[in-house]
Amino acid sequence: MIAKARPNESREFLLNPHKGCATFQHFNGDPLFPGTTWSEWGPTEFPPAEKSVVEGYLPSTVAYCRWYWQTFEPEEGRFDWSMVEGALKTAGERGQTLQVRLMPHGSDEKSRLPDWYIRKYPTRPGTQKRTPYIEAVYGGPEYIEKWGNVIRAFGEKFDGRPDLESVDMAFIGPWGEGAGECSREAVEKITSTYMEAHKKTLLLAMSEEYKMEVGVKRGSGWRCDCFGDLLVRPAPEEVPEHLRWNHMYDLYPMAVCECKAQNAWMKGPVVFESCAVPMSWYQRKYDLDFIIEQGLKYHCTVLMPKYTALPEPWMDKLRKFSNDIGYRFVVRQFQCDGAAVRGVPFEYMAWIENVGVAPIYRRYDFALRFVQGKRSRVCRAKANILKWLPGDAFLRERAAVPKTFERGRVEVFAGVVERGGGAPKVRLANEDNDAEGWLHLLTLDVE
Repeated sequence: MIAKARPNESREFLLNPHKGCATFQHFNGDPLFPGTTWSEWGPTEFPPAEKSVVEGYLPSTVAYCRWYWQTFEPEEGRFDWSMVEGALKTAGERGQTLQVRLMPHGSDEKSRLPDWYIRKYPTRPGTQKRTPYIEAVYGGPEYIEKWGNVIRAFGEKFDGRPDLESVDMAFIGPWGEGAGECSREAVEKITSTYMEAHKKTLLLAMSEEYKMEVGVKRGSGWRCDCFGDLLVRPAPEEVPEHLRWNHMYDLYPMAVCECKAQNAWMKGPVVFESCAVPMSWYQRKYDLDFIIEQGLKYHCTVLMPKYTALPEPWMDKLRKFSNDIGYRFVVRQFQCDGAAVRGVPFEYMAWIENVGVAPIYRRYDFALRFVQGKRSRVCRAKANILKWLPGDAFLRERAAVPKTFERGRVEVFAGVVERGGGAPKVRLANEDNDAEGWLHLLTLDVE
């Protein structure tokens, strides 16, 4: 007799790891930035949370922080990573993993390159922002060496940390976002340094130009820093307002295609930082539906809207977008022989659909859990869930009810568990998950 289950899909908001809405320079429960402002200075102090989630924002499993070079290498060769350690610890306490960007400098005097670098190594006036600033000669051997030391030191200390979500490959221009000149040869050298120093942690290439092309070619994900930009910029009078330049029409589609990044999401995550903040989008009457449509098209996994209050009239749509991006696993059908023998492996088949727009990029295991009274045993599948792209996955595996169980009825559950532990970490998008995250499938009669 065949035992079969077809669990109902759930549409509820799932607070699953490694995806959704991220906090910025803060963590779950911290006060929001005021109004439509934010700070580029990463946190160095970590006060306790006021709440689990503050009003006006979405719950999050990802925090994003970035720090200037002068902060973490105040003297040449002396690295201070205490702020990163503090951020990793705080993120973990708040149920988050941490995305990190290290920035050479900003766009003003306060956020400039480290003093020791300006004194000893070649610099030049930066001209690509409204305010004057000093930039490194990005393609020069001095910068390649000194920024390379940063990358290597960080990787040596943090690569592979399970609480470290990803690292931005940011090394050109203010905030590392690319506004500066750098030869292709230098881009390749610096990218290689990131890759060599981060063999386990996910890397993200900055969008557009050769740095994006070479990053995704080598298997990284990518991020953009002005997602949602539909701003009407100053232009000659003969250019109608609705045809003026913005990132969503005039940069990102071109960059993704020309950098051959259309399918990069299959290997590494796509991460979006909002252009300004969603409240300013709302005030300017941006087309939110179009922005969301584009985000899903690019197979986004994380949205970072800079941790300011989200517009209340848009909250439902932003919550749904946060829920829809990244992965979302639904068990459609499970079947096996309805009569099992203790200690004898039996075959089972499972159809799982990823109804999200991207895979998961961190390895977990699909598992069955057998329960009989106080007895419980978890049996992990061999399937690699990293390969579960949007669409169908089909498992044909074997499992066995332990010999230590008694004859009689055994309940069968499914879950996605951590590799080093038995508890579900990823909640399946089905109804009837229990408090731990196990999905009840069916009952077996065991001999």
